[in-house]
Amino acid sequence: MDLSKIEFGAEMKKECFHFEEGYVFVNHAAYGEVPVLIRDKQKQLLDVQNDNTGTYFREVLPRMYMKSLQAAAGFLGADVNNLVFVQNATTGVNTVLRAFPWKVGDEILTTTYTYDAVRNTCSRIVQMFSGHVRELQIQFPIKDVSELTEAMTSCLEKYPNIKVVILDHITSSTALLFPIKKMIEECRKRGVLVLIDGAHAPGQVEINLEDLCPDFYVGNFHKWLYTPRGCAFLWVHRDHQSWCTPLVTSRQYNNGFQIEFCVQGTRDDIPYFLVPDAILFLKELGGMEKINRYKRDLLDKATIMLTERLNTDVLQIPGSMEAPGMRMVLLPEYEDYPKTLEGSEKLFMDLTHKYKTNTAIYPVQGELYIRVSANIYNEMSDYQKLADVLCQLPRKH
Repeated sequence: MDLSKIEFGAEMKKECFHFEEGYVFVNHAAYGEVPVLIRDKQKQLLDVQNDNTGTYFREVLPRMYMKSLQAAAGFLGADVNNLVFVQNATTGVNTVLRAFPWKVGDEILTTTYTYDAVRNTCSRIVQMFSGHVRELQIQFPIKDVSELTEAMTSCLEKYPNIKVVILDHITSSTALLFPIKKMIEECRKRGVLVLIDGAHAPGQVEINLEDLCPDFYVGNFHKWLYTPRGCAFLWVHRDHQSWCTPLVTSRQYNNGFQIEFCVQGTRDDIPYFLVPDAILFLKELGGMEKINRYKRDLLDKATIMLTERLNTDVLQIPGSMEAPGMRMVLLPEYEDYPKTLEGSEKLFMDLTHKYKTNTAIYPVQGELYIRVSANIYNEMSDYQKLADVLCQLPRKH
C-alpha cells in the first residue's frame, strides 16, 4: 500500500484505521489511535512471543529492544545511551521523582496546568522529606510567549529551595505549547533541574533532546506517533544516570542504566518494538510537516465554525503557543453542566454515551472548554457533527 497516495480524512480513516461505528472521534489527544497495519504487526509479534517464549525473552527481546531504542533515538535527536523505554509519561515522572536524592525542605515547582497524575505524584513525594510543591500560576489570556518564562524565573527567585521544575512541553488540559528551550536555559542559569513532561509532544512537534538538554524528558509514543499503548520513553542526562534507577528493582540491578530499564521482570514489551514501524508509517504518509499542516488547517476551519455556531471564542493564546493537533473552544453556559470539574465530567459522559461523541471537556478559569483534536483520519464533517450536538444542549438564559 502506497500511503503517500491516500488522501487524509475519510479515505485515510477507511484504509488505515478501524473505529466503532456510529461514534465521532475528535479526541486523538487522549489515548492516540493505532493504524491497522501496526495492529497487525503487534498481533504477529505476540505470536512470535508465544510460539517460543524461551527464545523470545532471552534472545529476541534484547535484540528488538535495542533496535527500537536506536530508531527512537534517531527520531528524537537523542544519544541512544541517554534513552530508555517506559510504559507511559506518568511512569517516567514517577521514576525520576522517586529516585531523586531529596533533602528536608526541598521544593518542586509545577504549574496551574500540570497533569493531575504528575501533581499527585509531587504531593506524595514531598511528604517523604517535609518538602513543598510550589505552583507557577498561568492566567489567560496570554499575550506574549515570554510571559511564561518571566513568571517562572520570578518563582525561582522567590523560592530558592526549588530543586526541580516540572514543565509540560504541551499541556493536556489547555493544549498550550511551552517555550521550553528558553525555560530550560533559565533553569540551568540558576542550577535548578528541569523535568519536561512531553506526553503530547512526540509526533506533534520536532524534538532534538541533545539540543534541548533538559535534565529529564518523558514522552509518549502512543499518543501522536501511532504505536500501541504503553509505549513511552525517558531521556536522562548522563550526569544523573548513576542514581536515576527504575521503579522496579530487577535481577539486572547495578548492571548499568539501560539494562536495568530493559529487564523489568516478565512483561509484554511489544509496543516498544513497534516504534520503528510507527516512524516508518509517519514518514510514508509524507512526514510530520505534511501531517501538521493538515491538522492545523482543519482545526483552523473547525474552530471558526464551532465558535460561530456556539457564539463563543477560542482560548486566548499566541499562535506560536498553539499545539498543531489540539485546540480549546469555550463552551456556552449550559443548564445541566455547571462550570466545575464535576460539570465537565458529567458533560463528557453525556457526550460519550448519549451522543456517541468522543471528546474532552476541561474547566479553565471558571469556564468550561472543549478540547478538540485533529489527526489524519478526521475531516470537517466530524466537527460539524460535534457542533450539532453542542447546539442541541439546553442553555441558561
